[in-house]
Amino acid sequence: MESYAQGLVVLATSFFLTAALPVRGENLQQAWDIALGVNQQLQSQQTQASAEGLNLEAAKAARRPSVRSQNFNVLLTNSPSIKTTLPPGIGGSTTAAGSTFYVPAIGKNQNDLPVSFTAATLPLYTGGRLLRNIDAAGHQFNAQRIEVARTALDLKLTVAEAYIGVLRAQRNLSVARSNVERLTSFARDVTNRRKEGLAIRSDELAAEVSLANARLGEIRARTALESAWSTYNRYLNRPFTNHVPLDELSRFPPRADWKALATQAMRAEATLSGLSDQEIQALIDRSIQTRPELAGLTEQARAYGAQAESALSAIRPQVGISGGFVYLGAQNFAPQGNGAAIVSVDWTLADGGVSRRRAASLRQQEYATLQRRADTAANIALEVRTRWLDLIQSRQSVPVTRAAISQAEENIKVVLDRYRQQLSTYTEFLDAENRRVEAYSNFYNAVYDENLATYRLRRAVGDL
Repeated sequence: MESYAQGLVVLATSFFLTAALPVRGENLQQAWDIALGVNQQLQSQQTQASAEGLNLEAAKAARRPSVRSQNFNVLLTNSPSIKTTLPPGIGGSTTAAGSTFYVPAIGKNQNDLPVSFTAATLPLYTGGRLLRNIDAAGHQFNAQRIEVARTALDLKLTVAEAYIGVLRAQRNLSVARSNVERLTSFARDVTNRRKEGLAIRSDELAAEVSLANARLGEIRARTALESAWSTYNRYLNRPFTNHVPLDELSRFPPRADWKALATQAMRAEATLSGLSDQEIQALIDRSIQTRPELAGLTEQARAYGAQAESALSAIRPQVGISGGFVYLGAQNFAPQGNGAAIVSVDWTLADGGVSRRRAASLRQQEYATLQRRADTAANIALEVRTRWLDLIQSRQSVPVTRAAISQAEENIKVVLDRYRQQLSTYTEFLDAENRRVEAYSNFYNAVYDENLATYRLRRAVGDL
């Protein structure tokens, strides 16, 4: 029994010692860097941002001169001629006045007409269409870049959740294995006591049932760990079965004074005071400034406004200038090529209200986007407050659960001593072991809940 009791103490201490040992492995920042480099959804958003950038460049290029060349050849069934009648006194004595003549129009026996027109056109005034198109494309480009940032934040939070999920599952498996080891040793001790006549068969059967349940819990914990690894590897584009050491996010003390921790837990009360309200309000104000969702909706609203102004330009004058060279391949023309300068004014005086209604529709979309932004801001404020409360709750839970571990270990010692002196039954030990397992599980869950709440709050604020 002495060796058994010593083994329990060593096993209880090993949890904290193992956690405190510095193990070089992959940390969360490295996981983020890998995920940001290989995630297909993020790369898709980045490609879309590049496409919006090209749209912006195209809108800017519309202000520059454009050169266009048109070339064609007209084939005629007959060579055209010009009909003319000679007035009196022309043509001499051999030609009667009023005689009709046919003069080739483009050339003798020529029944095709090559035509070429090359011109450079520069818009002078478009009623604001080009400038508003540039503004709209710029806002769309900014909105897409903000969407890339939002996707990156969501991906980092998802990876953090998967990372913490692996750490949590590893701890749960360690707790399950320790439960199996303790119950295996206890079942062996009960069997020896039965052989010595100090225990009955029902005690041995109860110990074996408890051991079987513990092994079932270990199987479930192992499966949960494999599932957590699969989730983590999926976001890092790795094989599902790939396992790498992960750095711990929290430091676990090698030893704990359960009395001091219990006192600390009693002092850890909710602090929903004015100072806390000020802290929450500061976080909310910061989130309004940094959250990409709000900035993206602002850019979308501005894009709709610019598109509305561009739509109204359709009923405003459109002025442009062109200069070029015209070639007509007619044999009778001299010269066949001529330079040309054109000043054009195109003004749609009325279009049945099409442009104004289209602009009004875009304005309505602008207002709807601004309303959605206001609603999103309210949701963000609620999210920040909720995440902050979750963090406070998890922080207050850690010392409580840590004290529970110390108390559970102390309880194990007392029960073992009483069991050794035959002052307690096997059921008291099983209950004490169940409380120990529950205490460790609650402690690790509280620690990782605190880590998770921290990253979720940072995501809610927008600075993850």
